[in-house]
Amino acid sequence: MRTPHARIAVLLLLLASSFLLPSCDSFERNAYRTLKVTKVEYELLQEHAARAYLAGRLTEERWNRFAVAGNRFIAAHTLAADLMKTYQEVRRAPGSPLGPPELRQDPRALEAKITAALAALPPLLVDLRALLAAFEQPAPAGAR
Repeated sequence: MRTPHARIAVLLLLLASSFLLPSCDSFERNAYRTLKVTKVEYELLQEHAARAYLAGRLTEERWNRFAVAGNRFIAAHTLAADLMKTYQEVRRAPGSPLGPPELRQDPRALEAKITAALAALPPLLVDLRALLAAFEQPAPAGAR
């Protein structure tokens, strides 16, 4: 389903991210790389679905099903990104007793939460890809 252009874009994105995050530790680098790559892949799937819908290859019902599945991915991605933001703030102000409760967390506990949140993203993309593959069947005439 991926085009050569999409693969090249993802590879360039990975390469660029490795240069843009030199001050981050490997956990942060890997987390940001995962966030970026999964976002790009989601956007490619979304573009594919939108083009299929506009070309009449997806019914409105199928488009809506894709949108619901896409919303699940967006929510999971946003959660992981928010956790990463908190992680960075915790690392900048470790053990600040006067800070808000979210900044008084153990960074290792946050790493575990982030790892779990990031692990949820690839299966959601697999679901979206499978949904689009199932939708590649021609839509019934007049079902749009």
